[in-house]
Amino acid sequence: MSHCTSFPMTFRDKRVLYRAMRNLGYNPENRVWVEYRNQFAKKLQIAENVIGKLLTGTIENLNLFFIETEDGLVPYFESDFLSPDELQRKGEQFLSSLRIEYLRCAVHAMADQIRANGTEVTVTEESHLSQNSFVLTIGAANQTLRVAVDQDGNVEEKVEGVRGRSCIDFTANLESKLVTHNAVHRVWTHEYDATIEDQQIQILRLE
Repeated sequence: MSHCTSFPMTFRDKRVLYRAMRNLGYNPENRVWVEYRNQFAKKLQIAENVIGKLLTGTIENLNLFFIETEDGLVPYFESDFLSPDELQRKGEQFLSSLRIEYLRCAVHAMADQIRANGTEVTVTEESHLSQNSFVLTIGAANQTLRVAVDQDGNVEEKVEGVRGRSCIDFTANLESKLVTHNAVHRVWTHEYDATIEDQQIQILRLE
């Protein structure tokens, strides 16, 4: 293994998020979102504040919209029909499904990019209790990337068969869709350390 990385998932790619919402039937669209003082004002369409053009969606009795921040697209739910407790419960349920589908779309986008460069890649999926995993196997060199997300949106990423710093380049594109750099916790493993040690020995020999 070259490295093991963990981080909380954030939605950082609007196109991937749109695709994930569409796949789940969340009816995504980009629309102007406004705030109302109360339900009466909403019925009369008397807006108090225009938030801006946001990615929005609907599922059952919930409205979903995303606010763009420096840390990514932050989801919010609202409903005219559900109690606060029901809204929170259903919102968490739909958000968990959205995280899985978003990760699925991001992984397949990465696989398509690898194939476009002429390298064979396969993607398999695994589900264990509260965790969903996606495994990319690249070429004939037995290089693999395993990415798993749990119900709380925590991601664990494991790279095997990729030596040295190239393992960082290998996952950079995927991580750019999932996390801010300052939230990444990375642990180097023996394959990485062995390569660095070999490079240091070669430098000493050259000197």
